[in-house]
Amino acid sequence: MAGKCRGLPLAIVVLGGLLRRTDPDEWPKLKEHMWRRIRDHDSDRVQHILALSFNNLPNHLKSCFLYLGLFPEDFAIDVKKLCRLWEAEGFRKLDKEFDEEEAETYLRELIDRSLIQVEERNWRRIITCRVHDLLRDFAIEKSKELNFLHIYEETLAPKSRRLASYCGLERFVSLDHSDMRLRTLLFFSLENKDLEIAHLQLLCRNLRLLRVLDIGFNKPDPYEETHVRMKKRLPDEIGKLIHLRYLGIRGTNINVLSQFIGNLHALQTLELNYYVPIQLPDEICKAKQLRHLIGRFKWPFQVDNLTNLRTLRTVFVEDQMEFDPMNLINLRELHVTYVVEGNNRITLDSIGGLRRLQSLHIEVSKVGPGRNPEVDLHPLSQCQHLLQLRFLLGIRGCFPINWKLPTEVLPNLQYLFLNASGLTEDPFLLFDELMKLFILCTCEFRSSTGMCCTLCLLFSELAAYLVSYMLNYFQ
Repeated sequence: MAGKCRGLPLAIVVLGGLLRRTDPDEWPKLKEHMWRRIRDHDSDRVQHILALSFNNLPNHLKSCFLYLGLFPEDFAIDVKKLCRLWEAEGFRKLDKEFDEEEAETYLRELIDRSLIQVEERNWRRIITCRVHDLLRDFAIEKSKELNFLHIYEETLAPKSRRLASYCGLERFVSLDHSDMRLRTLLFFSLENKDLEIAHLQLLCRNLRLLRVLDIGFNKPDPYEETHVRMKKRLPDEIGKLIHLRYLGIRGTNINVLSQFIGNLHALQTLELNYYVPIQLPDEICKAKQLRHLIGRFKWPFQVDNLTNLRTLRTVFVEDQMEFDPMNLINLRELHVTYVVEGNNRITLDSIGGLRRLQSLHIEVSKVGPGRNPEVDLHPLSQCQHLLQLRFLLGIRGCFPINWKLPTEVLPNLQYLFLNASGLTEDPFLLFDELMKLFILCTCEFRSSTGMCCTLCLLFSELAAYLVSYMLNYFQ
C-alpha cells in the first residue's frame, strides 16, 4: 500500500493514520480498494487516499473534519475555540451528551488519523492546530458537493448553511442576504477597522436563523486611548437571534452589552474583548444554556441560573468575590483578577465551594499605599477535583503579597504555577503529598526570613520543575 503512495509524504501520513485506526484484519480490504481505485499512472492518487480516509470516518467526525474548511489557508486554529464551535454546531454521536471534553476527544482522533496537524503544545495540552493545504482543499470541495459549507469570494451561494468570509464585515453586509438561510457565519478579516454597529444591526435583522456568529478582527491595541475611552454598545437587535448558540465578538471595540442578550436562551458561548472590563447586565442570567463566558467582566454580576456554566474567564474584582456556589455548580475553569488596595484580606470561601472546579487562575495586584494584602487560600482545600492551579501574586516592582497556603492536600493536582513574591512558608514542604503533580513552576520567590526553598523528592510523577528568578533575601 505504501508503494501506491509513490513517496508522496501527505499520502503516506494519511494512509498511516487510516491504518492506525483500522483493525489489522480489515487491512486486506483497504488494499483491494486502493488497487481498484488507484492506477499506476494516476495523478490524483493523493485525492483517492484522502477520500478513502474521509469515507472511513464516522459521521460525527466527517462533520468535524469538513468544518475545518472554513478556516483560512495556513491559519493557526485555537483548539479550545474550535471545540466550542463544534459544540455549538452539535457535532456529536447519537444519544451522547456533547461538551468541550467530548470535542477534545474528537480532535485527538482526527490527529491520530493525521487529518489535523498539531501546531503548538503547552505540556500535555494542544493549544493550536493546522490543516494541510491539500486536506483543506479536499474539505472545501467535499463540502460544496454536500452543501455543508461555502467560502465567500465574489458571490453568495443562496443555499449555504455555513459561510466563511475573509473580506471583512463591511463588504459582506453590502450584499443581498434576503434569500439566505445561514446557520453559521464566520469572519476572518485582515482589516484593522473598528466594528460599525450599523453593520451588525443589519446582520441581526436579515439573518434570523443564525446559530453561530463570530466576528474576527485584528485585535485593537489595549493601550490605545480611543479604545479605552470610547464605548460601543452591542445593539438591541442581537435579541432577534433567538437560535444563536455561539456569539464571538472578541477583538472588537464593543464594551457595553445590551439587556436583550437575555433573549438568547439557546446561547452556549459568549466571547467578548479582553481589553476593557465589561459590566454584564442582570439579564445574562436568563441565558440558562450558557456554558462558556469569556472576556473581562466587572464583578459583581448576576450568576443565578447559570448552572450549566463550565468556563468563566476573566472576572475583574476590586473587593471580594462572593456568590452562592450552587449557582455555578458545574463550573470547571475560572480566572479571577483581584485589584485591591493595601490592608485588604482576600478570602476565597465562595470559590472553595466550587466542587467540580478543575482549573483555577488567580492574579492579585496591589494598588496604593498601606500594608500588603493577605490572600487566604485555605478554602481551596475543598476543591478536590482541581487539576491546574495558577497563582500570579504581586507585580514586579510592587510590594509582595502575604498569602496563606492550603494545609490540606489537593489529591488530583497535576499543574502548579506559583508567582509568589511574598511567600512566608516553604511551599514544597506543604505540597509534598501532591503525588500526581506533573508540572511545577515557581517564579519570583522571595523571602525576608532567610528561608530556603526545599524541593521535596516525593513528587513521584513530576516531569518538569521550572524555577525562574528564584531569590532568597537575608535581612
